[in-house]
Amino acid sequence: MMTRIGAGFLAVLFCCTFSLSQSLPHHGISDEMSSFTVHVSTGNGTPAGNARVELRDIGTGQLAASGYTNSSGSLELSGLSGTVYILEITHGLSELKEKTDIRMDRILSVSLPGAGSENADVGTNNSVSVAQYKVPSKARNEYKKASESLSKQKKDEAAEHLAKALAIYPNFAEALTMRAILSMDHQDDQSALTDLESAIKIDPSYAFAYFAMGATYNSLSRFDDAVRTLERGLAIAPTSWQGYFELGKAKLGKGESEQALRQLDKAQSLVSQSYPSLHLVKAHALLSLKQYADAMNELQLFLTQAPNDSRSASARNTLEEVKAYVGR
Repeated sequence: MMTRIGAGFLAVLFCCTFSLSQSLPHHGISDEMSSFTVHVSTGNGTPAGNARVELRDIGTGQLAASGYTNSSGSLELSGLSGTVYILEITHGLSELKEKTDIRMDRILSVSLPGAGSENADVGTNNSVSVAQYKVPSKARNEYKKASESLSKQKKDEAAEHLAKALAIYPNFAEALTMRAILSMDHQDDQSALTDLESAIKIDPSYAFAYFAMGATYNSLSRFDDAVRTLERGLAIAPTSWQGYFELGKAKLGKGESEQALRQLDKAQSLVSQSYPSLHLVKAHALLSLKQYADAMNELQLFLTQAPNDSRSASARNTLEEVKAYVGR
């Protein structure tokens, strides 16, 4: 049995859609001697790769320099003419803002609030695409607001911010992808596919668009298309648990239960936080393979982690039926 992706999963996967690990060059900054290096870690102490770092003038709020941390959570910004800045760091749903004096803190280590970014589970590529570099800051700010709204389940508000972002810059692959997610949530899969096709055409290196398209194809039972699309996304982001999760669902839909289970196990090995739906899909793969003891364990894990999920009643019934069958 295949399950449609819920809004909670979509928020985790797409609220923060950067897949960048090299710092962006910033034009228009004078070549002064000052430089600033920041090391960013998540709340659980792991390096915060692909974190967005901005230095803003403390008086005017104007952006002075920006970039993205590498896979070790580090970024160096040079050519700074000022001394005191507002440091802003965004990584997934975690944010930090503080004043810093680069005369005192030429090298600064910071830890983001919370238990770590949701996006830390997402595989990344190692370059900033031209398409991402071209997005104006105003459009990016509206997209960020949309992400925050979606994380709070304020979908109408998120849609409004996305509309503003795309009005400013129509070729915004990340915004098109998030709008597709909202379309999927409204079961408007055709609109979702249209936006995702545009997003991939704009930025073929944007792995999340492939994952979203694969999820859409899964919901339409177009499993061959899903496999093809998800494999393309995983070639870009090979450590993305979400990509393997959707690929497992596609393989299960094709009746390839053993392959599905391998993909789901791979997803489970990569995800750092509990994700109940993974247990539910694994349970169905195991049931199809007649591995009843393991299937019951996965069903129980799902029910323990998501007792009030809309699918819990069905899962509970399935668990009881399997128990009765095994007990014969």
